[in-house]
Amino acid sequence: MINFMIKLMIMEIKKLNNYSEIFLGSQRFVLDPPSLRESPPLILTNISLKVNKDKIFNSPGEYNLGDVYFWGFDDKNSISYFFQSEEGNFFYFNGDLTEETIKKLKSMKVEINALFFGGQFKEKVFTELKPNIVISYKDINLPKFVKEKSNKVKINLKKSQNLLIILL
Repeated sequence: MINFMIKLMIMEIKKLNNYSEIFLGSQRFVLDPPSLRESPPLILTNISLKVNKDKIFNSPGEYNLGDVYFWGFDDKNSISYFFQSEEGNFFYFNGDLTEETIKKLKSMKVEINALFFGGQFKEKVFTELKPNIVISYKDINLPKFVKEKSNKVKINLKKSQNLLIILL
């Protein structure tokens, strides 16, 4: 009998107080913690902080940590991030998204499996990027999307369809 080990392609996301963390590939990322005391890697969208060192990411550019590649996009007052891994593609923003960033994402010709609205839900962004999964801190209604409310979720980014996750 031959044993095969299958790697599950799952992303985990947890809400912790006023911020979240994601486990993507072999990496853990902390999204917009209220202080820099949390252990890195940290993803910060507030562009005015001007901190970008020692696995603290707070500026536009291309990055790679282990098996996860990600890009930071300058959205004037904030940074948005697109993550790419074997698990799937994930886009996170917590501010205003510019048309330029949306065009850059579309020009990459990649599917946005999951879209995380760290701030306000923007219907135009949802319509333009057409994600399979939407993640939000606020309770929103999306027709044809199954809503799940939790503070911790494990999802398969490539196989989940029409899923709305409200992080409590």
